[in-house]
Amino acid sequence: MVSTISCPTAETMTTTLPGSTTPEPTVSDTPTVTEPATETEANNEQVAEHHTQTRRQTLAAMASYETLESKTKAANPARRHKTWQESVFEWIGADEGAQDAYRLLLLRLDRYQDVLMHRRLCRSGGDYRSVMRGLAALAHHHHKWIRQPEGWTSQVEHNGKPQRVDQFSSLARHLLAKYDVPTFLDEAWFADHSDEALQQQQWFISVGSGGSVRDLDTPVHLTRRMAHEFMLRNNRESIAHNLRWVQVLGMGGDQVTARAVQSTRLGRHLDHDEFWNTVVLFLASNPMIDPTLVGPVIDYVHHMRFAPRRIVREGGGVDEAPPPQPDFTMKGRSATKLLRQVEAWHGHLARVSDVVFQSWQTCGLRPYELEDETPEVGKVRWTVQELKSSWELAAEGTAMGHCVVSYSDQCADGQTSIWSIGLQGEQDEEREGILTVAVDPQKRAVTQARGKYNMLPNQAPRSAQAQKAASAGYMEKINRSAYILQRWCEYDRLRRED
Repeated sequence: MVSTISCPTAETMTTTLPGSTTPEPTVSDTPTVTEPATETEANNEQVAEHHTQTRRQTLAAMASYETLESKTKAANPARRHKTWQESVFEWIGADEGAQDAYRLLLLRLDRYQDVLMHRRLCRSGGDYRSVMRGLAALAHHHHKWIRQPEGWTSQVEHNGKPQRVDQFSSLARHLLAKYDVPTFLDEAWFADHSDEALQQQQWFISVGSGGSVRDLDTPVHLTRRMAHEFMLRNNRESIAHNLRWVQVLGMGGDQVTARAVQSTRLGRHLDHDEFWNTVVLFLASNPMIDPTLVGPVIDYVHHMRFAPRRIVREGGGVDEAPPPQPDFTMKGRSATKLLRQVEAWHGHLARVSDVVFQSWQTCGLRPYELEDETPEVGKVRWTVQELKSSWELAAEGTAMGHCVVSYSDQCADGQTSIWSIGLQGEQDEEREGILTVAVDPQKRAVTQARGKYNMLPNQAPRSAQAQKAASAGYMEKINRSAYILQRWCEYDRLRRED
């Protein structure tokens, strides 16, 4: 059975309606949405102090179709992110059953946690998402509920215990699951309404009903071993992260390779997996490849097969041409030869004269400065700066010995933003770049952070170039840059996906 927070089982759960002692059916294919149970249960169940009659009236008004519709119409279409009212309205719309279900869920959860004070629960789409969205998505599937919300109980949240997201998880499993569901699938309930979200929510429902993981229509084709790993992944990382993890391990790769793959674009995107499956198999079959080179390898492969070329016309303007090698394949490639090709590609990218000039507007995140002093680094001023042209990226890549310039097109299209973390001492004439950071501005998430020669903070250097840089005092600086990165993320409320 599902592990929940004081959640009754399907066999023992009964529900008492207001003013009645007759138990409802325990399982219903099409549950009738009724009013919430009274605030004082027969077993003297504890209810949060904030959950008063006035609060219940406020929540009921917030959940009404008229209120949600008016808030949606009044929303500013120029906003980067939808309001929670817009997302809720998309999920429940004019479906009266979903409207009633949403109201019931909102009232029920508020008995144990303050849904108005603490709305944000789950990291989905790179952001902390409102519990309102999650409840609306559950209400959308009200016809699939196997238990009524009135039968769900929990402890009142106090000082963060139980965690609010765990309470939501318990409620979701009470409504839809007879069997264990990996916690990472909870992310599906917090996404905006889309075909992808509906597909992922169906994965949750299918697993919870006892369906085979291998029968799920996941982008990654799951073998028996992958399905086993899938069910073991109880964490709050993204669905894409977890699918890549089980894919690498299912192909015989180790955890080091799996973490390296997770930190690349493959840990965020699941498209074209018929091809990327062959790349993951190649990496899993070559565990001696330096993990710090996995990202550059995947960037190189993506550039060759999928990234359109941009060609400057005479007289100005830019034309888009097909990728350099749209038929690129992993068949017959050796690790040694591929790494040589990646190195040569990096050398080409490092030549500023070969880079098509592009510039772009700031992504909207704030730069950061910090005066810092440690015995290892001394007294310095750290700065976090956005790079806003392809030539700045090329200069960064040349100084750092990596391929960040390959992100130029993504930056120009607003898909990625690149930042440089550097320091300058009191006696230094110039700023020294220490760490290059890639950010997904839509998700407000750090997706990669690399130092010189793709070094990682607090990890031993592997390549000869990285070891040489480390011996010259760089290791202490890159290790400290991890602290600066974390402070910047806290300052601008960025999520870490690196």
